[in-house]
Amino acid sequence: MRHLYSWLLGGGLLLGLSACPMTGPEPLLQPQYRPLLMARAQLEQAVAALPPQALHNTGKIYLRGSYVLVNERYEGVHIIDNHDPAHPKPVAFVRIPGNVDLAMKGNLLYADSGPDLLTFDVSDPRQARLLHRVRDAVPELPMPEFGPLEAEYQPQNRPADAVVVGWRKL
Repeated sequence: MRHLYSWLLGGGLLLGLSACPMTGPEPLLQPQYRPLLMARAQLEQAVAALPPQALHNTGKIYLRGSYVLVNERYEGVHIIDNHDPAHPKPVAFVRIPGNVDLAMKGNLLYADSGPDLLTFDVSDPRQARLLHRVRDAVPELPMPEFGPLEAEYQPQNRPADAVVVGWRKL
């Protein structure tokens, strides 16, 4: 009797397995990104002190005296007057395409702009003023996650004057 149950169980398993196609595990889908490219001349001309802008995709925060500087990923830096912490007031936005990082020393704001390093005088936070640009001071902005990059967006296939100022997830 025990052998009969074993045969029935084994036969049922074989029938069940034969009904299911034998495939391997589903491949993990890697997110794909495309670089946001900007011509170098356009990148350099786009840097500007502007009126306050809405915060959308914020990154790093830097506190300087009673001012807070907030990075807007790939866009620039918000400057917020925090004299009254209960009522912070946005006072300016420094448009810096390709910006992801910032640092300060005294009245100088250092920020990346794609591969460039920019120095601003922020002694008057409402009127940040670009003092200096060091071209190609930092590596190209890396892709946010590891994954394949389409051939047309490989560095060797981009226009010669193109600079990566961000990444867009497909």
